Amino acid sequence: MSEGIYKLIGLCMKAGRLLSGHEQISDAMRKGKGIFLIVAEDSSERTRKEYVELAERKNIFHILWGEKEKLGQAVGKEVRTALLIMDKGFSQAIQEKIHGNIR
Repeated sequence: MSEGIYKLIGLCMKAGRLLSGHEQISDAMRKGKGIFLIVAEDSSERTRKEYVELAERKNIFHILWGEKEKLGQAVGKEVRTALLIMDKGFSQAIQEKIHGNIR
C-alpha cells in the first residue's frame, strides 16, 4: 500500500526537489524554505521534537510517517529520519497518497 508513496518520494528526489540529511533540512527550514516535512515514525523522540518545532516555527507542514530505513531506500541513501519536499506539486501528490492510505 505505501510502496506507491515511497516511489513518489524517489521521483521527487530524482527531480531534485527533495532534501535529506539533518544539516540540509535544518539549514533550509531555518531560511524558511521547504513545503512539506516528513519525519519517520521510528525516529527518536528528541529528533522528532527538533524537526517538528522548527517546522512549526517556520510554518512548514509536517507529518510523522514512514520508516527510517524505507525513507532512505526511497531516496537512494542510507537511513533517513526526515525528508523535506521543496515542490508544491510533489508535496500535494505525496500528501494525497499518504492520506488516501490512512483512510
